[in-house]
Amino acid sequence: MNFERLKSYINFSPVASFDKPSRILQLARPHSLSRQIVAATMSRVTDATPINPFERSDAPSGAPSAQARPTSEPVPVIGQPVYVFNPEQDAQPTQPWYARSTKMFTIMEIDVHVSGLMLLYIAIVVVLASFSGFYWFFLQLISSITLFATVLVHELGHCAAARKVGGTVSHILLWPLGGLAYINLDDSSAKGDLGVAVAGPATHIPMFFAWFLIYLATGGNPNITSRLGHNFVRDVASQGCWLNIYLFLFNLFIPAYPLDGSRVVSNMLAICGVSMRTAGWIVITLSVIMSCGLLAYGFILTQFLTLFVGVFTLAETWKLFSLQRNNQLAEHPTFAKYSDRSDNRASSNSWTVQVV
Repeated sequence: MNFERLKSYINFSPVASFDKPSRILQLARPHSLSRQIVAATMSRVTDATPINPFERSDAPSGAPSAQARPTSEPVPVIGQPVYVFNPEQDAQPTQPWYARSTKMFTIMEIDVHVSGLMLLYIAIVVVLASFSGFYWFFLQLISSITLFATVLVHELGHCAAARKVGGTVSHILLWPLGGLAYINLDDSSAKGDLGVAVAGPATHIPMFFAWFLIYLATGGNPNITSRLGHNFVRDVASQGCWLNIYLFLFNLFIPAYPLDGSRVVSNMLAICGVSMRTAGWIVITLSVIMSCGLLAYGFILTQFLTLFVGVFTLAETWKLFSLQRNNQLAEHPTFAKYSDRSDNRASSNSWTVQVV
């Protein structure tokens, strides 16, 4: 793999350096892929119904089962298990801005909703690309559709894994920063939850090889370094290859909460029997380090979406820290598997967020 090529995709000039219109259109060429990739990294998996206590993988086989709680239709709050819609108190549930969407279609018996902001984002990048000519316009259009499909397949991977371990799926939401799969994992152990976290990134492996075969068939070199602008199909395949490489690496090797990598770490700690408080500090510490790294990277390279991701993950980590400081970490669904199998946990709906 040519890492100089990787570097060239994720670097672009500061806005202040644009001295003519053609410079502005750098974002519509290979560099626009980096923005799409950062956006796609922000997909997540949430529980759609109240979550019962997780059974730890090392729990006694004869342990009593948790009491089921009434199912309601909660409103997602990123990273927080705090809101339950009460029709007697709330005339209407207050949905966060990113959850406001329209159902577009159904796949695998799962409703797929698309945010209007997602469509607006695609329209903007396509219009920017059009200033470079029809070739780049169509390349950006197809690349945007590829991004849309790639994120959807990633979320379907989470959903399929959730169903395999006894979970249920409500719907998938696609928005400017990726996708959200709303699932419930009442019956999942720590090992099952780990499988759900890994299933999303794992979908990028077959997708990469599919694009790579197309790339080779159209005359591309094995290092995926062919220059763009000479073969449309090969250029689309090249974009697809690098998109899946970035998403796979980002998801598994950046454990910033609530990205998938952070879920993998927390579930592995549960399987190893690490105490809840110790696991909480490990996840929080890793997330702060990675979030600060994203902020520094985005600032140095003037990548505003990377800066946004860093701010987002740092804000979500602060929520974990607040629960940890108040000895309430067991109320968070990520750490519910550490709780005793009792009725001492909060009875409100529990939401978890897994980000691509």
